[in-house]
Amino acid sequence: MTPKVIFFDINETLLDMQAIKTGLASVLNGDETLVDLWFANLLHHSLVDVASGQFHDFIDIGAAALTMVAHSKDISVDEATAKDTIKQHITRLPAHDDVFPTLKALQSAGVTLVALSNSSKAGLDAQLEFANIKPYFSHVLSVESVRTYKPHAAVYHWACQQANVKNEDAMMVAAHGWDVSGAKATGMQTAFVERSGKMMYPLGLAPDHNIASLTALIEMISS
Repeated sequence: MTPKVIFFDINETLLDMQAIKTGLASVLNGDETLVDLWFANLLHHSLVDVASGQFHDFIDIGAAALTMVAHSKDISVDEATAKDTIKQHITRLPAHDDVFPTLKALQSAGVTLVALSNSSKAGLDAQLEFANIKPYFSHVLSVESVRTYKPHAAVYHWACQQANVKNEDAMMVAAHGWDVSGAKATGMQTAFVERSGKMMYPLGLAPDHNIASLTALIEMISS
């Protein structure tokens, strides 16, 4: 079924995270490998918020996670420094090469495009503006409006309501298996983007599509 609305995750799915790896490594003794550990901890502790009925800003969770990763390696980073470092770099991420042609083609084909992120609304707006892709989206949705994080089902149901589309007529596109699995559980169509180093969660709900590049969405819409 051809989706009427396509929802896009932002970090790693549309935006290249290499710049933040370099930036955060500056407070981690130059070790870029620790940045992947930081991002995993950020996502993990956002789910701790969901499970414990709390809600903290994504950047605050990121700062807390960064201090924890640093501490595990006997590196001293205070939360203020961690937060400033993240804010400095996370809103200055370029889009992957396949993003512009894909969004342009989908928009031209009449598909409604929506940005859906765990980032704050202000942070999300800044990210999309820096990457020069904000005009492609009819809706820019942050989970802070519902005060819980993906992959909680409430986020996907709310997002589809905001876009005035039934879940089954919408598609979630992400480079994170947990995001794809969460969306699939609510009845949405899904596409997993195989970004470098990323694979679908083996125990998750299987996506409708595994794609090596976003440009595959163009063919999907055209067929």
